[in-house]
Amino acid sequence: MSFAAPELLLLLPAAALATAVIALVRRRGSALLFADPSPLRAAARPTWRLRLRALPTVLRWIAVALLIVAIARPREGLAVTTLPEEGIDIVVTVDVSSSMTTMIGPGTSRISAARAVVGEFVTALSGDRVGLVVFQARALTLSPLTLDRVAILRRLTALQPGLLEDGTAIGLGVAEALSLLRDSPAPSRVIVLLTDGDNNAGEIDPLTASQLATALGVRLYTIGFVGGRIGSPIDVLTLRQMAQSTGGRYFDATTQEELASAYAEIGDLERSRVGERRFTSFRELAPPLIAAALALLALDYGLRATWLRRYP
Repeated sequence: MSFAAPELLLLLPAAALATAVIALVRRRGSALLFADPSPLRAAARPTWRLRLRALPTVLRWIAVALLIVAIARPREGLAVTTLPEEGIDIVVTVDVSSSMTTMIGPGTSRISAARAVVGEFVTALSGDRVGLVVFQARALTLSPLTLDRVAILRRLTALQPGLLEDGTAIGLGVAEALSLLRDSPAPSRVIVLLTDGDNNAGEIDPLTASQLATALGVRLYTIGFVGGRIGSPIDVLTLRQMAQSTGGRYFDATTQEELASAYAEIGDLERSRVGERRFTSFRELAPPLIAAALALLALDYGLRATWLRRYP
């Protein structure tokens, strides 16, 4: 059992103190009426009415205690449901230059691995808006921020080289993603950039783009996908600086499994940033306490008005 407002239980000692003070004042007041009450005590027969004369007062203060406990809202927990907090806007930014057609396994190229992994990543982002940007020598938005997972998954089928002039404009890819997030009201705004090469096109330097992301409060995660080729020209240092300057991280991936692991870790990191929502089901215990208190007050009133009535 727990209390929704446990601080209200501090009223219990206050009520007990008030009871003691009132009893003390009444006792002193009565002592002034008779110098020696022993003759009266000797003449009085110890009837049940006399013995129970304090019962109404006891009932009243028990009722007060029950009401204090009731307003503190005692409750019993029945079930707890935990859901990830919503409020993440993510733009998935993918390099679709011709080098992404490099095979990393039997029947699997970098671009096909990227399509599969990004599809799983997007599907797992339930409740969050996702946008999709691709880049070669220029950048192109394939989907604005949306909750429509089906639409995003359809756009992923278009992830292939040839949409734009060939090249690797990493800075332009980040800038295009920032244009989608610039007016986003989400508490967490993120760009996940995947590339397999070095920046060799576009008029925006990657570090300049990451500085703009920092100014806009957007985190940048970068992934270097070098599977299937030794001695890749990928600029790991720049990709790491881009991510770290915005509060994100850089990931290396050489296989589809490592790529999936990188995206999964990014999802977990963002979930941990926004936290989770907890819904707890309670059974309130205050109503029966209030009913008992009212019954005691009614009994108190009845006794004072009838059997234990006092006369001046």
